[in-house]
Amino acid sequence: MSDSEADMKLQSIQALRGLAALLVVFFHIRSLELTSIASNGLTERAWTGGVFTNGYVGVDLFFVISGFIMVFVTRSATPGRAAAADFLFARATRIYPVWWAFAAFMAVYMIVVHGLSSMGQGWNEVSRGQPFVPYMLKSFFLQPQPAFPVLGVGWTLVHEMYFYIVFTAFMLLPRKWLPALLGLWGAMIVGGTLLGFASPYANTYRDLVFYPMTMEFILGGLAGYAITIGAQWRSGLVTLVATLWLLVAFCYQGLETRFTLEWGRVLWFGLPSALLVYGVGSLESQRRLAWLVPVVASFLVTVTLYQMFGLDDASPDQARREATILAVIVGAMAMLAVLWFGWLLGQGAPDIVRRMMPVCKRILNIAAKFGDWSFSLYLCHMIVLSALRRAFDFAGRSDALAPVFRIGHPGPLDNLIFLAVGTAVSIVASWITYRIVERPCIILFGRLRIALFHHEPTGPQAEALRT
Repeated sequence: MSDSEADMKLQSIQALRGLAALLVVFFHIRSLELTSIASNGLTERAWTGGVFTNGYVGVDLFFVISGFIMVFVTRSATPGRAAAADFLFARATRIYPVWWAFAAFMAVYMIVVHGLSSMGQGWNEVSRGQPFVPYMLKSFFLQPQPAFPVLGVGWTLVHEMYFYIVFTAFMLLPRKWLPALLGLWGAMIVGGTLLGFASPYANTYRDLVFYPMTMEFILGGLAGYAITIGAQWRSGLVTLVATLWLLVAFCYQGLETRFTLEWGRVLWFGLPSALLVYGVGSLESQRRLAWLVPVVASFLVTVTLYQMFGLDDASPDQARREATILAVIVGAMAMLAVLWFGWLLGQGAPDIVRRMMPVCKRILNIAAKFGDWSFSLYLCHMIVLSALRRAFDFAGRSDALAPVFRIGHPGPLDNLIFLAVGTAVSIVASWITYRIVERPCIILFGRLRIALFHHEPTGPQAEALRT
């Protein structure tokens, strides 16, 4: 089954994918906000502190979703070389063409800024002292290296491609072996950590193989396998518990340490993300997505309340802990209130509930659109936001425009405008990129895949190739 087919059936997973991308966007808006505040010689705290400080949880959610989707879309595949080759071709052509477009843009930018003769000190900071050609080759082909790829967010794609390669090998073996294979893979990572092979960053192939966050792919894969075999236990309750667990982790941002960059992320973000994906996927397969209403209510209430405290990772631990407890308790109360009200409404006025369902489905479809654009959003947003920050810095030099454009100016107006404009422009840019780059690549390589592997498209797959 193609990604298109799976995504059409699991709109809720697409919506989660869109949420993951937006969380990363908010995290980088905060980073650029801090950069501008410092460059402007100001000391104001970033308005996008609070939960935005942990916006990188979007990456953990991405990894879990990737593992889930890989298992889910191959549930009907016949193990063997043909299916494995088909799978690897589909995944490689889904990632590389779009990545190459953005990497090429950044390579040209680097050449224009630093030149080709010596590349200068700025280049050494980018490449960690690596020569131009080896650095670019590793960047374009998503290989581990001491520096981030030419477009920094591509570091996650290095892990994605590694996961696809390992999963391709798994597809050569009987499907019933998959849980054991995933378990052995996880045990190998744990063993590598005990032997001292784990690292916060995958700078080498050994680091990549024993990288703790690979466990998030594995957890997502196990969640996908459970759903494909019908093991869907208490999916509503699991979703609610996972939401509260994730909100606790999301609000209570700890300082970056070796542990929090390795297994800490797996425990705090990976496990609840896997439970959330399992629960949401199960609910959709059971046509019980009404459970998502209290989930959304709890998320909005908790995040809004926590933001009102004005905390960030530099705030005292006790203040962050107390704010987290209060925000999550109130969020849980909102969750229970919506559940209770929904039950009462269903008992007393079922017609109203039935009339609300089409509205909820439309909202879900809109949210799923962000999932469709999530890869483009993930790749383009830093380019867009960096350009926007420079534009704000330029306009903010004028004292008359400072309250609006000088990031760090007293008052929240400049911060709110940067957040709103940055988010909106990133989304618009992702939609444009999806339409002119990503979507044509999906169609082109989808047709090539059919020609190479002799697949006749049917149903949603055929529709996806026609549009």
